[in-house]
Amino acid sequence: ALKRTPELLPILKEVGVVDSGGQGLVYIYEGFLAALKGEIVSAARAEARMDDLVKMVHHQSAQSHIHTDEIEFGYCTEFMVRFEPDKLAEHPFSEETFRRELSQFGDSLLVVADDELVKVHIHSETPGEVLTYGQRYGSLINIKIENMREQHANIVGKEAKTLPGVAKEEAKPYGIVAVAMGAGVAELFRSIGAHAIIEGGQTMNPSTEEIADAIRLANAETVFVLPNNKNIVMAAKQAAELSEQRVIVIPSKTVPQGLAALLAFNPAQPAEQNEQAMTAALSRVKTGQVTFSVRDTTIDGIEIEKGDYMGLWDDRIIAAHKDKLTVTKRLLDALIDEESEIVTILYGEDATEIDVEAVVAYLETKHDGIEVEVHNGKQPLYPFIISVE
Repeated sequence: ALKRTPELLPILKEVGVVDSGGQGLVYIYEGFLAALKGEIVSAARAEARMDDLVKMVHHQSAQSHIHTDEIEFGYCTEFMVRFEPDKLAEHPFSEETFRRELSQFGDSLLVVADDELVKVHIHSETPGEVLTYGQRYGSLINIKIENMREQHANIVGKEAKTLPGVAKEEAKPYGIVAVAMGAGVAELFRSIGAHAIIEGGQTMNPSTEEIADAIRLANAETVFVLPNNKNIVMAAKQAAELSEQRVIVIPSKTVPQGLAALLAFNPAQPAEQNEQAMTAALSRVKTGQVTFSVRDTTIDGIEIEKGDYMGLWDDRIIAAHKDKLTVTKRLLDALIDEESEIVTILYGEDATEIDVEAVVAYLETKHDGIEVEVHNGKQPLYPFIISVE
């Protein structure tokens, strides 16, 4: 049945993949069958997501029971390396060698690799040297470095504040939880009112548990959740069901939709009225995204080669080309119409200042009269995320 899914859904056949939900269900059934037979599930099938492995490592550190001076490697360092052919020609990638070399920089090392990327988690005293080593194989994306000694001190402080007999901070009427990909995008949500940010997005969806934790930490009687990705909406709704607080999930499927919904929030209005206003705001914004293809394919009659940039309007491919600016301009032309007033550009890690200046100049020339806002979203994988209102 799984092999037949491309015949049932044309888009799967075009891209050359099977249904991901169906594949997951097959894995679950295989696990059930193996358990009934008393078999051990193969390690390849039992591999956890990097995020889950990182949580396990941090849990094993038992942070609340150690002193900061006992932390030998003080910086939790996470990053991804997108392989580049010219660098691989000079330094062919071997996961075994990669692990062995990185292990010299610290402990709690986790490495997950595929044909396009390698994701790394390590506790190190010299994160700069770790990143420099990673650059031998390609470009760095989605970098996160945290001072664990400082984190531990904060955790201990919070635990002290929540000891029995110590009054908890009174819950505020409203809280906003948003999922964001990129430090700049996260800061933008905070600046317009989000109380808790969950790191996640395309290719790195947060778990139901992570969303539930953020809801709790928002410390509000009513919490609005902005998933900002279609693949996270269901997890957000499940987290809402688990929460003791009142939780309202606004089904934002993109970052621009989430920003529009948050701008529509009014703390002076009842929750029901805010839900209506925020949900209505989703349909008033168009979302464009520029990303790159990881395989050769043909979608909607558009031939796409591996490495080509693609311009997406929601889930529809508008343009594909080897030049990101060509794709971005075609996408803008498709998104902007006579009723459009504001274009917001969130540029990511793979967009240079020259790229941004070229896009703004194009808008000022081709679409005169449009108000343009530019923010450094610092998001990985997407050089440009575009909002048109």
